[in-house]
Amino acid sequence: MSDKRREGTVERMSLLQRLDHALLAVCLLLLIASGLALVYHDQAWAKVLIGLMGGMKGRGLLHRAAAIGLVFAGLVHFGGLLFSRKYQDDFRAVRFERMDFSEGWKGWIYGLTGKGAPPYYGRFTPMQKFQYWGIFVGCIIMTISGFVLWSPQASLALFPKSIYDLMLVVHSEQAQLIFVVLILWHLYDVHVAGGNFPMNPAWLTGRIKAERFKKQHPAEWDRMTEGEQK
Repeated sequence: MSDKRREGTVERMSLLQRLDHALLAVCLLLLIASGLALVYHDQAWAKVLIGLMGGMKGRGLLHRAAAIGLVFAGLVHFGGLLFSRKYQDDFRAVRFERMDFSEGWKGWIYGLTGKGAPPYYGRFTPMQKFQYWGIFVGCIIMTISGFVLWSPQASLALFPKSIYDLMLVVHSEQAQLIFVVLILWHLYDVHVAGGNFPMNPAWLTGRIKAERFKKQHPAEWDRMTEGEQK
């Protein structure tokens, strides 16, 4: 039996990927919470959050600590792309292909109406690919803008105030976009939709049931079992 398939399950995430994913998730949630608390500091819920974080000073320290964690998670990810076969295989699989658009549309119609043929998804669905690239690009934008905002004095000495103000807007808006993609879409798509409720265990165990994988990713299943069928 393949190392990727054992005891009726399929490998989805390696241990390093799970640790990296957990660090990324924690850091993003802390960044979003502490960042939105500052943006909406005059709202009652934001005041409660700021109080839980130890006041504005504690909020700032937490935000910067989470930012450092986010950068570290990014470095682990890039290191994996350089040295890990699993990261490299997944990165190739997460790139968009022409069929993603037609299969994505087919999947949307099938999920909405139950009519037609089910989509023939590969290792990652078009939605998962979009989520990956959204978080990937979003984190880069957050990191660049965050470094500019880290020290206002140093940034204003190096850049015009218009650049600083632009980074402030970009940082805030990007944080809210990531919140929507991460919380309102990614968690729903991974843990609720597609028969995953109440949870897809892959982020903890690294594996999902083979039958569920075969149903959700039939193209990848056919590729994995092609040699066995001959």
